[in-house]
Amino acid sequence: MDYDPDGDVILESPVHPVTEGHPLTLGCLYRYPNSSNLRADFYKDGSVLQNQTTGEMIIRTVSKSDEGFYHCKHPERGESPKSWVSVRSPSGVEAAFSVLMLIMSVVTASPYLLVTIILLVKCYRARAHTDEERIENAVIEE
Repeated sequence: MDYDPDGDVILESPVHPVTEGHPLTLGCLYRYPNSSNLRADFYKDGSVLQNQTTGEMIIRTVSKSDEGFYHCKHPERGESPKSWVSVRSPSGVEAAFSVLMLIMSVVTASPYLLVTIILLVKCYRARAHTDEERIENAVIEE
């Protein structure tokens, strides 16, 4: 049986492009009597990707090569329409946001680090000064 014009077999896929590195989940559903997963074969650009799955196919880490037309096929109930899955590179906005978060972290931590260094230096000098006084007092007492 080929493509079902009534659309009883449905490929559940993302509407928006999937970002590279993120997971992609596709589902094969049968519209009647209720919307449930079908044991089906999944195809990409006409080639079989998975046979007799539980009705779900997961690509854990999507890459640009995963972009293409997908559909699923059940031996008795038919075939879903083909659905285009787009894969996009992480945007400059996401990269800029990561850099901004790093800068904010450094700026936030800098005062604490600076105060800690100043206190350590003061403690070291105070201790050194105290040690010098002890030595002078010891010499004077003798």
